Amino acid sequence: MTSRWHNLVTETQFATELVRSGIARVCELPMNGNRPDPLGYDEVYPLNVGLYMYTSGLERLCKLALACHGFASTGTFAPVRKYSHHLSKLLDALEKLDLANLEAFHPEYLQRPSDEFGDDLVKWLERYSSGEGRYEILDSLTKDDTDIQTWDVWVEFCSRGVVSADVEESISIRYAIGNAVRDICNANDLESAAHPLLEETTRPLYSASAAVGLAMYRRARWAAEVLASVTYYTHEDLPILREGVDVLTQTTDNFFAYEVAGISDREPVIEELTHHFETFVDPAEAEDEG
Repeated sequence: MTSRWHNLVTETQFATELVRSGIARVCELPMNGNRPDPLGYDEVYPLNVGLYMYTSGLERLCKLALACHGFASTGTFAPVRKYSHHLSKLLDALEKLDLANLEAFHPEYLQRPSDEFGDDLVKWLERYSSGEGRYEILDSLTKDDTDIQTWDVWVEFCSRGVVSADVEESISIRYAIGNAVRDICNANDLESAAHPLLEETTRPLYSASAAVGLAMYRRARWAAEVLASVTYYTHEDLPILREGVDVLTQTTDNFFAYEVAGISDREPVIEELTHHFETFVDPAEAEDEG
């Protein structure tokens, strides 16, 4: 195994985790339509955290796909530094690749995604990735005319996004899981010991935020499927990178359930939760009744 082989695998895993984590973070933003009320400090910065991770990950996935396509075709990695952080140019270049002779596990994901957000979403993401959005808060400290618009555009996107019934159910299941874990911890005086676990498990998800987050996912899935296809037994010196992007080549509903909501297998999870809420008795309440 050459160092180049190792580097390709590492970079792919890095990009995949950035995308996955970034999407999960934005799906937790407390947004269900417009938010006219004043925002708390802890509500704004997570959007920047999520976008920073996601845009970096998407850029890396696209560049990997383009570079590896060049290597599979000519034996030389295609240069990608010229694209800088311009996501629209990267995605346009992805669309122009000749993928006709490649074996794709999910050929339906090799097409540019189309949804209610259209090109506006990529333009907004590119504004962030290229620096204007990423540094707008810092720039506002020294420039009076800085236009801080990242959050406002996010609000507008959330006002027009929709999710499937499956995603709505996953959000409800995640909420129920949090309540069940809290019941068990409280009943056994484990609130302090389990605090980090409770923080993670009881953090709610929001359908309006998820709608935008999953639109971001579909664009990353496109890049991931291209990367997986151009490295699938196309050259002896290319690792099979499908394994590294596997979590990004699922259906939208499955990605949300498994990677965002953390639901392993829906049917047994629902059965266990139903049993818990039907049989659980809070020791404090039982003592009061006694």
